[in-house]
Parts: sequence; structure tokens; C-alpha cells
Amino acid sequence: MRRGFADILSCSWKGPQSPDIEAALEEAGSGRGGKGCPVFVATGNEGANFVKYPARSPHAIAVGASTNKEKRADYSNFGPEVSIVAPSSGGTKAIFTTDVSLRNRGLNLGRASAGGADGLHTNAFGGTSSATPLAAGVAALILSANPNLPRGDVRKILQETADKIGPANAYKPNGHSDEYGYGRINAEEAVARALQLAAGAPGAGTPARPPGRRIRVRSARRTRRPSARPRHR
Repeated sequence: MRRGFADILSCSWKGPQSPDIEAALEEAGSGRGGKGCPVFVATGNEGANFVKYPARSPHAIAVGASTNKEKRADYSNFGPEVSIVAPSSGGTKAIFTTDVSLRNRGLNLGRASAGGADGLHTNAFGGTSSATPLAAGVAALILSANPNLPRGDVRKILQETADKIGPANAYKPNGHSDEYGYGRINAEEAVARALQLAAGAPGAGTPARPPGRRIRVRSARRTRRPSARPRHR
């Protein structure tokens, strides 16, 4: 592995298109010993028919947000660049996760109903900033099961094993939807596919090393949902 590369990158931020950022995204393809680092990027939270940069880069995996009602979250940007969606807020539930550990900081300021009286957890995390690291975590499971996969195959596995949520007519004949990408990520199916390839199934290519390797995920977060907080669990 080249020094300076993580195995997976998670980016919950947006910005103007830049040749420097584009070069960095392309250069991530040389990470992991040339197999490439999958780069997951949030589509944005404006509810617009326009995927923000750098999520719309061909070198990024654009992640939108879905709700517990199996719909695209109304704030989740969409368009032809969307690869997949992942669970987040916008329905009747949000994401339960760790919160900022400093007093009076974060989403939960110390209410049991908000995730715990100690303020160390929140049940109100959401937006595409929540969906993106979740998708990156599933990719980490994939690479733990099969570390030899190039980053293009990680994207392919996520897309091919995704659940088709939302209306059936939202998807084109090629299986893609501008709103849902190829569907909502399915961790169980994705890992099963990676293990199948690692075992040398027909057409799977070179078997991988034994599964269980630790995978490094780096996350950068700046984008947050600008409107009301998602509902509590």
C-alpha cells in the first residue's frame, strides 16, 4: 500500500469543482497497492435534481439517503450520478450513533429521550452525511471479506446487491434510478458476494487472502442537513 492512503475514504462535504480535488480522487485509484481506494461522497442535502461535487465525479461513489419508509429522503439530492442510497433520517426514525463526547456539544445535550442522559449517543443523526459513512462501513466489511477486490468491484458489488426500494417505475431497464441509484445498500448480500468471489466461485478471478483483515476508513464531514432535525427513534 502506498503511504498516505486509507483503504476507504468517506466524504460528507461538498464544494466547487476543482482540478486538484479531481486529481486527488483519481490518485486514490493507486491506493491499496494499486487496487484503489473506494471514495464515498454525499450527494448533498438540498433536495435538488443535481448531485453536488465531488459526489458527481466519475471517481467517486455518490451516496444518497433513504428513509425507514423505503423512500428517498426528501432532502437527498439526486441525479444520474447516484450510485446507491443508504439508510438515514427523513422518515419516522433517524440513525442512532455515537455523539460528541464534550459537554453541551453535539446533537444530544444530555437527554435520555435523545439517545442517553450521558450525552454520548444520539438518535437524531441524519442527512446524506449519515448515509455516506454507513455505505463506507459496508464497503469495509466487503474488503474485510475479500481484500483483493479492486475499487471498481467494490462499487459493482454494492450496486448489484442493493435492494430496489421505491416505485418500480423509478428504475430504468439497466437497473439504475436517478433517485435511488441502483438501490439501498444490503450489507448481508454484499458481504456474501465478496466471500463468494474470495472463495474462487466461477468467474470470480483470483482468490483473496483469508478474510478478517482490518480495514482503515477515513472520514471527512462538513455537510449537514440544513433544516429541522430528524425525528428521534
